[in-house]
Amino acid sequence: MIKTKVSCLLAFAGLAVAIGCSSQAQSGSSASTSVAAAPAKAAVTPAMLDQGRAIYKANCAACHGDGGKGDGPAAGALKPPPRDHTDPVYMKTLTDKNLADVIVMGGAIKGKPLMPSHPQLRGGELDSLVAFVRSLSAGH
Repeated sequence: MIKTKVSCLLAFAGLAVAIGCSSQAQSGSSASTSVAAAPAKAAVTPAMLDQGRAIYKANCAACHGDGGKGDGPAAGALKPPPRDHTDPVYMKTLTDKNLADVIVMGGAIKGKPLMPSHPQLRGGELDSLVAFVRSLSAGH
């Protein structure tokens, strides 16, 4: 019985390591491919920023605040606190893809599990939201 449990545990651990190594190898090779194959980014327009602002207000402002400082009405209850999107030093460390990934998949991918995922945001809506979030730190 113990031998079976140990065997199952070892098999599971081996599978986890194999999956982890496989996904790292795939992400490393696809990163260079996806950059080359990525379409040119559309220019940010006022209409795009307006759409992004509306999406931000509906999905993000409760925690991040209307102005993106991390001071929304729910922010006080969150540990760690929501990210300040107006911080240009931090925001410059993120690519648009980083921002989009966190929006769609949630903060757990960055070690911030309280940020919910928004898988319903895709295409133009996601691009608009990323552009708006990016604009919050542009004037600082």
